[in-house]
Order: sequence, then structure tokens, then C-alpha cells
Amino acid sequence: MKRVTRPFAAAALVAALLGLTASPDARAQPNRFPEAGPQQPIAIPGGGTELFRALLDKEGIQPVTQRELHNMFGAGDDLIVVVIGQVDVWDWRHHPLHWVRMAILANGAALVASDGTVHLHQANNLHHNQGNEIARFNGETVVADWAASHRQRECPYVVPVSPDELPNPPRRPGPVWGLFRGLTKLATNEPTYIEEPMEYRGEFQYPLARLPKSSAQLWGKGFPSPPLFAVGGDGPEQHGLGRPGYAFLAVADSSLFINQMLMEPGTDNLEFTLRTIEYLQGPQKHRKRCLFFENGRVIEKFDGLRGALAKPKPKIPPEAMPNIGPLFGKHQDKLTAFLDAKADEIQQSDALHRGLVGAPGSSRERQSFGRWVEGFAVIGAIMISLFLLSRTVRARQPLDVPPPPNTGAGAASTGPPGVFDRRQKELVRRNNLYEPVRNLMREFFDSVGAPPNPGPRLPTLEISGAVRKPESLRQAIRDMWRIAYGPPQPISAQRWFELEPYFDRLRQAHADGKWRFVTDGT
Repeated sequence: MKRVTRPFAAAALVAALLGLTASPDARAQPNRFPEAGPQQPIAIPGGGTELFRALLDKEGIQPVTQRELHNMFGAGDDLIVVVIGQVDVWDWRHHPLHWVRMAILANGAALVASDGTVHLHQANNLHHNQGNEIARFNGETVVADWAASHRQRECPYVVPVSPDELPNPPRRPGPVWGLFRGLTKLATNEPTYIEEPMEYRGEFQYPLARLPKSSAQLWGKGFPSPPLFAVGGDGPEQHGLGRPGYAFLAVADSSLFINQMLMEPGTDNLEFTLRTIEYLQGPQKHRKRCLFFENGRVIEKFDGLRGALAKPKPKIPPEAMPNIGPLFGKHQDKLTAFLDAKADEIQQSDALHRGLVGAPGSSRERQSFGRWVEGFAVIGAIMISLFLLSRTVRARQPLDVPPPPNTGAGAASTGPPGVFDRRQKELVRRNNLYEPVRNLMREFFDSVGAPPNPGPRLPTLEISGAVRKPESLRQAIRDMWRIAYGPPQPISAQRWFELEPYFDRLRQAHADGKWRFVTDGT
């Protein structure tokens, strides 16, 4: 599962989209009435595709609904099929990859972006069993060195492939080669990789991008050569019709197009998404229909953010008279004068006061006044009680930042009581849990027989033969040892949230007798 941040307020998102949708010919116009107040920011999930779909909607691309899909017996060259995430669907006729192949055969366009285990077949291959695939998304997570990643090892940058690098470079590279060209900060989020095809053919025509040279499987071994990340191809032009051939792209990470990554500062993800939409539409924006699958489900709404981007309507001044001419025609002014006269008459006769509370100075007025005061007092007490109750409920909500690890040092003898607690709170406030995490890991290694006065170098280990992947376990111990005894390094609360499960597995593996330190006496 992808690790995305909490749902975020999309004020920056709305501002960016307003910049994207602004017409270059637009000019400022004088306002007749005061402008409406600023729009409230909307909250969208970091792992959703609302922004991607809003960009499709901006280009005038209409979604294909589930009902329309039931009545479709084939695709046309104006259809775009987008497959994001998982593709596990039992109904073969509504399977996302079935419609990908249909679109390619009809000279439409298709995008497949997934990090699961996915078998890919050519559109003209009628036998879609597991043994006949041309390529496969492996499904294993790939990490890279920090220098080749965006903020953390699980977010490696994509490395474009130049057509000149191919054994037989094309004489006239097609539009598909413009997708990744010049993008050096296209960030992934726990991507997988595409197993190298035996032969590049059909819509799987070219290797378009790879992951960095330092790529390795999560807690596993590296790759002999940079793993393949993207493949695609362009179909031949439809001669005589003046229409483009098919357009196809497959990438080994769905997170390229999620909201969080499109708005992540310092990345090229938004630029890549705009290029992808332009590529799928084709020349002169020929394709205007899109069948959008997200985790196997058809998404029927592209304009979810259109309301947030719409310019607010101006407020009407209180003294402005609404135009009801179509209803009353030329008698509008007479009707207004009549209603004004009636309102003055009611006000002068004090009819409203007499009808509700009685004549001034009467016993009915005094009794009515008491009832009104009593009613307002009851309503005020209810509102104050609800306000205090809501404050209490909000105060009891858990903190967003996870607590630092408990190292057992709460009764430290250095300093007066409470110094350690204040230090822990200060670390949490600064979002750097290095000290408590380091102490926790040192205590653990001391308890399992680490040599005295250890240094940055990992002592000799003995790993049981029952471990299926001893090198992965050794690498995990080495990483935890580096945190405990290596150079200081900042560890945020989010990073500890990621490391804690691995640390728990390490402790459990030692408790199960799968590894231990080799000392001089053994």
C-alpha cells in the first residue's frame, strides 16, 4: 500500500489549477458589485486522482460511464483508456486490460500505471494466458540511493532513455519519445519494475525510461542493470483518414499521477502528467472520450474540482432591486411603490408588535416579554453546552505526530525530575526522534549480546539456516546498527513510523533464534 501523507488542504492546488485554466487573452473587467469573499479550501486525499481527472476535464475530455460501458461493443479511435492502480477484475469483458487492447486495435490511446503484479499482452494476441504475455510488472518494491531519490529511498527518480541508446535507433522518433525528455526530477513512490521483454514489438515498441543504477529491491539485492520503468509505442498513421495511429504508455508506478505527487514541490510530476494527456489526445486533440479505471473501478466524474475552480459570483448589494421584468413587465415600478406604501403603513401602525406581544403597556406585552427572555435564555444555555462539549471532544483527539519510542529511560538520574520528559517533548516538537530511537536500538543490541564499546562497524553475525533470505536480514540488522552506533542522522516522526515495523521484526527474529552476535567466547 502506498504511504501518502494525510489529506491536505488544497489551497495551493486550487491556486495552481486557476493558473493552468487562465486564458492568455483574459483581461481585467470592472466590477459592478463588491466581490465575494475568498473561497474556502477544499480537502482532497493525497492518494486520489482528482487532480489528474480535473486536468482531463480541463481539456474537454468526457468520461465514459458504467452504463455506457455496458452498451459498448468496441472502442473507437477517439477513445482513451486510463488504468490506474490494481487491475484485479473477474468480469473479463469489463477488465481494464481488455479495454486497453480494444483501444489499441481501434487506433485509440491507452495508459497503464500500476505497481502490482500485472501480466501485459499485445493487443493482437488472442491467447491471453500467463505464458503468452510480452511483459510483466514484477510487483516488488524498488528503492534507490538517497542521491537518486526524492527525500527518501522509496521514491527514486525516473531516468529517461534516449532513442540513441537503442541498438537500432528509430530514424524518426515518434511523439512517445517526448514524454520523458528532459525530466530529471520525475519522482515515484514505492515503484515496481517491468521485467525486460524478450522482444520489443507492437505497442511495446520501445523502452522509454528506467530507474536509477543504484536501484535494489526493498531489503533485497540490487539489479545487474537499471530496471525498466516505462515502455510504449506509437501506431502508424491512418493513411487517407488524416488521423493518428494508436498511442500507448505503460509505467510501473501509479503514484506518478496521484494528487500528492502532482503537487509535490521540486518534482516534474505535474509537467509529465500534462505531457501524457497531450500525448493520449493526439494531434489536434482528436480523442475526447476517456474510460478511466481506478483500482478496477470505472470513474464517472472528472469535474469534481470544477466547482472549486469556478469564479465566485459577486454579492448583490442590499439596496439593489432584483429584475423581475419578465414576470411583471412595465408594472414593476408600480408594484414596488405599492409594496413600499404597505410596509410603511404596517410600520406606523406597529401591527407586528401588537400581533406578537400585544399593545404597549398591556399585561399581555409584559407576559410575552418574559416568555421571550426565558426562551432566549434556554437557547443560549443549549448553545453554550454544545460549544463546551465540542471543545472537550476535540481536545481528546489523538495527536497527528506519533509518540517517540519508549527507551525505558524515564527515570534517568541525570538532572531534576521532568528533564527527560521535557527533552522528549522538545524532540517531538522539532520532528527529530534521533536520540530516543538511537537509545532504544542500543538498549536492544546490548540486551542481545552486542560486544562492549561497539563502533560503527557491525560485529560478526551468525544467521540460522532456516532464514530464507539471510542477506536481507543481515542488511536490516546493518541498517539498525548504523542508526544505533553510526553518525547522527535526523529521524522524523514519519520515518520512525516506517522503521518501527522492521525493528519489531528484527527483535522477533532474534527471539525465534534466527540470528545472534558471535562473541569471542562462542
